Amino acid sequence: MRIKRPLDILVAATALVFLTSSFDIFLTVNLGPTVRVAQLIVLLLLAAALLSHRMGLTMEVPLGGQYLLAWWCVQLAFAPVAEFWQKSFAYVMWLGLNIALTFALVNLFTSKRGQIDTLLRLYLFSYVFVAFFGVLQFVLPVIGGPSLLVQQWWLPGRLPRANGFSYEPSYYATYLIMGIVTLGSLRRSGVTEFRSRKWTFGYLLMILAMVLSSSRMGIVFLILELAITPMRRMWKILKAPKLLLSIRVSGWRVVVAATMMCCIYIAIRETVNWVSENLQAVVFLVNGTGLLGTSSLSVDDRGDHFKDTMRIIVDHPLIGRSLGGITETVAGYSGVTPHTFEEAKDYEGQAVFAEVVAASGLLGAIPFFCFVAVTIAAPLRLANRTSPIQAAWLRALVLALAFEWAILQFNQNILRLYLWVHIALLATVFAAVRRPSAERSESHSGTEFPSTNLLS
Repeated sequence: MRIKRPLDILVAATALVFLTSSFDIFLTVNLGPTVRVAQLIVLLLLAAALLSHRMGLTMEVPLGGQYLLAWWCVQLAFAPVAEFWQKSFAYVMWLGLNIALTFALVNLFTSKRGQIDTLLRLYLFSYVFVAFFGVLQFVLPVIGGPSLLVQQWWLPGRLPRANGFSYEPSYYATYLIMGIVTLGSLRRSGVTEFRSRKWTFGYLLMILAMVLSSSRMGIVFLILELAITPMRRMWKILKAPKLLLSIRVSGWRVVVAATMMCCIYIAIRETVNWVSENLQAVVFLVNGTGLLGTSSLSVDDRGDHFKDTMRIIVDHPLIGRSLGGITETVAGYSGVTPHTFEEAKDYEGQAVFAEVVAASGLLGAIPFFCFVAVTIAAPLRLANRTSPIQAAWLRALVLALAFEWAILQFNQNILRLYLWVHIALLATVFAAVRRPSAERSESHSGTEFPSTNLLS
C-alpha cells in the first residue's frame, strides 16, 4: 500500500497500536500484570485527544460510550470485593484503558477523512503482517531454521503450532478471525481495491496462518467465514426456485460436474484409506479433544472453567466479583487462594459473556449488553442509508465484531486489546459516516465500486 503523504505522529502511533495489539510475548514487561507496548501508546493517544479537546470538556462520546462508562463504574464498585484486590484494580485500569482508546480514536480522527482511510488500510495490513509472521514461525523450524517465539509444538523442535506474538495458538486464532472476516466481507461487497491481487494474497495468507495455528475453534470459525458466499447463493436459489430453471445445461458443464464428482469420490476414498493406514497420525491430530480415546484435557479444562463461571453467577447473582476477582472465586472452588498474578492465571473464567455477568452481577451486566447491542445494530442501520463504500466498511467491521464475540465464548478474556482496537475503529468509522458532511451518496450501479475512499 502506497501512502501519498507522510503520516503524522498520531496516525503512526495508531498504526503501531494496530500492529502490536496481539503482542503478548514480545515487547512486553511483566510487572505482575503484563504491560504491553500498545497500552503505553494508547496513553499517548488519550493525552493527545484530551489536549486537542480542551482537556476532555468537549470530547465526543463514541458509539455506546455511555454504556461502557456505566459498566466500568460497576467494575470499579465491585473491585474491593476480592481479597486479591491488586488484580481486581489492575483489571479495572486495563478495562479503562481499552475504553479510553475508543474515546481517543473517535475524537482524534472523526473529522479527518483522509486519515481514516489510511487507518483502515493500515488496520488490514497489520493482520497481513502478523499472519506472515505466523507462517514464517511455522516454516522455519520445519526446514531446520530457528524457532521464533513458538509457544507450542506438535513435535518438539520440529513441527510447531503458529501462535504469532500471542500466548498460544488459540489466542492467535481469536485475533486473526477479525482480519479474515473484515477483508472477506469487503471482498464480497464488491470493493474493487480489496479484490486486487495484493489483497487476495493477504487474504490467503491470513487463512494459511489460521490453518497453521491448528486452533480447532479458529478453523471452525474460518469455515463459517468461507461458507458465507455459497450459503448466500444457496439462499437465493431457495428464495427463487425459478433460478434453477434459468441455469443452462451445456456439454462442458456436464463434463466439469462429472469430473468434480469423480475427484471428490477419489479424494474421499483415498482419505479413508490413509486414515485406516495412519491411525496414529489421526490420533495425534485429535489429541486433546477426547475423540478416538485421546486425552480431553483442553476440552475438559474449558468445560470446567465455564461451569465454575456459571456457578459464580448462581452463587453471587447481584454482587459481581469484578473481572479481576473471578479467578479468585474460581480458585476458591478448588480450595486454592491465589496471591500472585501467575498463580491466578490457572483459574480464569470461560466464555466472556458469562464472565461479564459473573463480574458485574445480573443488574450490573445490563449496560454491557446494551453496549453490545448498540455497536451491532446502530452501524447496520446507518449502513442502510449511506453510500455503498461506507456501508461495505460498516458491515464488514460489524460482521467481524460479531464473529469475535462468538469465538470469545469459547475463550477468555474480554480485556484482549485487539477486540477493543476493533471496537474503537468501528466507533470512529460510525462517527465519521454519521456526520452530515460525510453523508453523500455515490451514484454507481452494479457490484463494483469506483472508489475505495471511505468518505468520498
